[in-house]
Amino acid sequence: MQGEYSFDETVDRRNTGAIKWDDSFNGGGKPDVIPLWVADMDFPAPPSVAEALRKRLNHPVFGYTNPPADYQAVVAGWYARRYKAEVSAEEVLIAPGMIPSLGIAVRSLTEAGAGILVTAPVYYPFFDIIRDNGRIAVNTALSTDGEGRFRLDFAAMDEAIRTAAREGVRTQAFMLCSPHNPGGRIWREDELREVLEFCGERGLALISDEIHGDIAVSDVPFVSLAGMESDDCKKIAVLGAPNKTFNIAGLHISHFVVRDHETRAAIKKGIAAAGFSQPNVFSITAAHEAYRTAGPWLDALNAYLKENIGFLLNFFAEKIPEAKAVPPEGGYLVWIDARKLIAELGFADDLSFSLALAEEGRVRVNPGSKFGPEGRGCLRINTACPRGQLEEGLSRFYGWISSRRENVQR
Repeated sequence: MQGEYSFDETVDRRNTGAIKWDDSFNGGGKPDVIPLWVADMDFPAPPSVAEALRKRLNHPVFGYTNPPADYQAVVAGWYARRYKAEVSAEEVLIAPGMIPSLGIAVRSLTEAGAGILVTAPVYYPFFDIIRDNGRIAVNTALSTDGEGRFRLDFAAMDEAIRTAAREGVRTQAFMLCSPHNPGGRIWREDELREVLEFCGERGLALISDEIHGDIAVSDVPFVSLAGMESDDCKKIAVLGAPNKTFNIAGLHISHFVVRDHETRAAIKKGIAAAGFSQPNVFSITAAHEAYRTAGPWLDALNAYLKENIGFLLNFFAEKIPEAKAVPPEGGYLVWIDARKLIAELGFADDLSFSLALAEEGRVRVNPGSKFGPEGRGCLRINTACPRGQLEEGLSRFYGWISSRRENVQR
């Protein structure tokens, strides 16, 4: 319980079409699988959002719907309050779901056949978006510090661009995940300044996916590129959305924040070319209400998530020290370096490990290699669920490991 909101309530999502629960690999909705994988939450949306949707549903006509006149100003106000980013309403562009919007950014700011720099492991749809839009992923690995936290390796990024150029690929953009998914890293302001300088010197557009920016689970403040201007880099497209923040991902809405006039015109053209003119009547209703009234709910949610993450970190430290859980600075996803554990139990890789965990241990997590080859031997665990569900999932994880160890020792 966090104040007036209860996040311990269990909501049965089986047989609702929920990917997290009804996916065939997850037992097809069977009650004996705990899903700790895909990045959505098992909490009800904010009460004010649910009420706004019910109110709109009471009007029986769901025709073409314009956004509220103040919608962009409401979003701009959110950036000012949450990130101290001074954004004007005209710099906010309403867009479809996050993945289609990433595609819009790619098509608007780069040419067919261009290279797009990515730093892996990273949110796996980045690779799909780049490939499916006729571009080429220029992939380079993130480095890590002594605690397993990811760092941008600018020398490696530069070498990746040079290597691509030698192969005839001209890199035209950098796609940044901020905060980082799957690692939970919040890039500091000085790092983002260096990103801007790096992109400016090389003539790269900067596409920043900030969908997890509102999930504050540490003392490290999130810095949005929407609040940063640069003489070095003008082509900056920041993408945000209420989807993760308020658990309304199924409503599919996002927004761009674009400060530069020419870049904004290019994104506007790209949105129109994608055939997007009005948002879904329910998505705009939910998003508008959330940004206006659900700030207190989000604060309570973040406090609960912080406790969930602390529980997971302690659990691994005490019971499964062979697998190192990296404390996330932003977002509710925890990155686990499980290479030692996977080898100890005799598995070839993280994929076979996670498959066996789901089939035998009845817990589903993401294999790290899904986020690029740089994620091999790692796992990603979603903590955004009632504490009892998380406890049960981790207990099964540990029980399964104990059973496998006994079999290995025989």
